[in-house]
Amino acid sequence: MYLKMAVLNNSGNVGKSTICQTLLKPRFEGSEIIKVETINTDGTTDEKISAKEFDEIIKRIDDVDCTIIDVGASNIEQFMVQMTEYQGSHDLIDYFIVPVTAQEKQQRDSIATINSLLDMGIEESRIKAIFNLAEKDVAIEKQYSIFLSDKQCKRIAGKRIPTVYHNNIFTILTKMSLKYDDVYNDDRDFRSLIRAAASKEEREDLSNRRTVKMLMNGFNSDLDLAFESLSF
Repeated sequence: MYLKMAVLNNSGNVGKSTICQTLLKPRFEGSEIIKVETINTDGTTDEKISAKEFDEIIKRIDDVDCTIIDVGASNIEQFMVQMTEYQGSHDLIDYFIVPVTAQEKQQRDSIATINSLLDMGIEESRIKAIFNLAEKDVAIEKQYSIFLSDKQCKRIAGKRIPTVYHNNIFTILTKMSLKYDDVYNDDRDFRSLIRAAASKEEREDLSNRRTVKMLMNGFNSDLDLAFESLSF
């Protein structure tokens, strides 16, 4: 699929990089992420590019058929400025995805982000909102009431709102010193391996990894539903 997306928000701590890495990239075969950031906030050594190097971003958009631009909070203002200076550059991006979390500030920043995109002439149909880190035991309308009180934002969110629920998977991965991709791609038959384990320590390690895999499977089922609701 030939598709270009930008994931952005005026606010930090809304899970932009997580959305890029766990929701979007695995579901677009051969896709690549362009990290637009100047501050290392994700703890990785992945290559990052500044929004001021916008000409380089434009070049890299076409490196592969499917490109996901992860715009960090430290670069969002400059990214918007550059899109204005490079007239027509926003038309190179098919969709602008705005992750929204339940905190009041993040909801208001999300509204401001969408208004800025609309002011640039980007059509509502090219803007998508996704509710992130939602709680399953509280009504979505209550958690995101500020965002949904804005008529344009409510219309953009749509009737079937893409939602990613809070999950402990990342806390557990950190605790166990495991990487998300390693667990995601681990398709071993744990039941057979545990039965054949030569020691108690090996069996315990395999059991822990199976538990993490089960939790990740549940998380990915939620991601599948959210992705389907995005309706690309």
